[in-house]
Amino acid sequence: MQAHFLLSILATAACLSAQADFDFDKVTPGTLGGTLILAVENAPASMPLLGMVSATAGPTPIALLDPADTRSLAVGTDLLSNWLFQMTSATGTSTLSVPLPNLPSVQGFVLHWQAATLPGATTLFDQISNPVKTHHVQVQTSAALPTPLLTARPAATVCVTPTRPGGGDFLLISGGTSEFFNFRTLDSEAGPAVSAPAALYAAATLNDGRVMFTGGIDGTGVTTTACEIYDPVSNTFSAAAAMPNPRAGHAAATLVDGRVMIVGGTSNFTDLTTAIAGVSNKMYLYDPVADSWSNGPNIGGRRLVPALSRLSNGMMMVSGGIQATVLFGIPIAVTSTNKAQRYNPSTNSWSNAPNMPSGRAYHHDNQVTLADGRLMLAGGVLVPSLLNVVNAASIAGADIYDPVANSWQATTMLHARTGHSATQLPSGDVVVCGGSEGLLTAAVGLDAVSMFDPVSSTWTAIAPMVEVRTGHTARVLPDGSLVLLGPGTSGEAMHF
Repeated sequence: MQAHFLLSILATAACLSAQADFDFDKVTPGTLGGTLILAVENAPASMPLLGMVSATAGPTPIALLDPADTRSLAVGTDLLSNWLFQMTSATGTSTLSVPLPNLPSVQGFVLHWQAATLPGATTLFDQISNPVKTHHVQVQTSAALPTPLLTARPAATVCVTPTRPGGGDFLLISGGTSEFFNFRTLDSEAGPAVSAPAALYAAATLNDGRVMFTGGIDGTGVTTTACEIYDPVSNTFSAAAAMPNPRAGHAAATLVDGRVMIVGGTSNFTDLTTAIAGVSNKMYLYDPVADSWSNGPNIGGRRLVPALSRLSNGMMMVSGGIQATVLFGIPIAVTSTNKAQRYNPSTNSWSNAPNMPSGRAYHHDNQVTLADGRLMLAGGVLVPSLLNVVNAASIAGADIYDPVANSWQATTMLHARTGHSATQLPSGDVVVCGGSEGLLTAAVGLDAVSMFDPVSSTWTAIAPMVEVRTGHTARVLPDGSLVLLGPGTSGEAMHF
């Protein structure tokens, strides 16, 4: 009879979802040798609070302690002696601080947390928080995340979703599908249906937080004019006005006034010859209020995969790209240019900026605006000439543009890189991860990680990633950790 009763309780607990009566979140990343801080908000005021931790996710039926309570906990009881008691404040907040050992043997260890107030009106437990997972890694190292992505995510676009719980969740979009990454639990779930092209589209975040996807190559290999917008509030995609001409391999960015600028790209990506022949110097502007496109002044050359940047002074800059010279529809010259131009929205005109120290292309997704307003462009591809396209290779140059002085500073990374990630940390330092080096026809994937100090302009190697990654996504979470996701379903987190 007792065994039957226990099995009944366990079966009921397994079917119940975790509680989320109040908010429980990570403040620090749980770096080994440091202090893990967890914060409670919106809990009942001035009540005893139980902080629960486990090496497992449960479920643990509360009925084992209180037969009148049919709820379950999302933690086990294996670390019961480490559970913490304290009081919530008069505003329903509390902070749990836990010192962590610096033991290499627990690298990558995951802990499961939940909090509850007590006593309830008729039960032992009152309100129960959402569950939280913490991932414990030594400083300046990484470890594999506990849960894989639902699908491979090469060159995914990140859409911030501030309306979802946790404050650090985001949507990953690639290959015509999407999934949410959950900051609190370090796992993911299916996102809304997407009709975005699978490759070489350009995305720009609008001033209201929506994200616009423009052009690209559709599932049949055709370059498209289609555009759509993701709304994080409604969690839906909707069609926007089509571009005037098909584009792929172009760049997009949002102006201070909210309009979206499109530059460069090609009208046809059937093969390399047609792609180069179709390269454009056109600029288009999209007005999200009117849902309409207009022509702007041409940029200073036909550019494929350039970078487009909004500068700290409100001007826009197009830099680099594979510049093509076309005569009667036939490419006669191709190179990764070092040219840059600035666009002044108030005069609707372009002017030349100083040349970059390095010619580069395919660097739009590897740009970082530093804390002092300067712009860093890291790595990319150098195509030396039309006759030497087969010798296209990754570059090690990481050039920094000062929009106030209108000048460039050259720095050199420890590795040549293409398809890497460049991410600014809360400290202001920039961490560059993975990518590939060498000729594009014989690329060598990297697990190498480097840190750039913008104050001293120096590069330092730190511990490598868990695995080689090229075309991955990097994102700093609210607790300061850096997650690296894809390509493929694996992911890892780094602590600094």
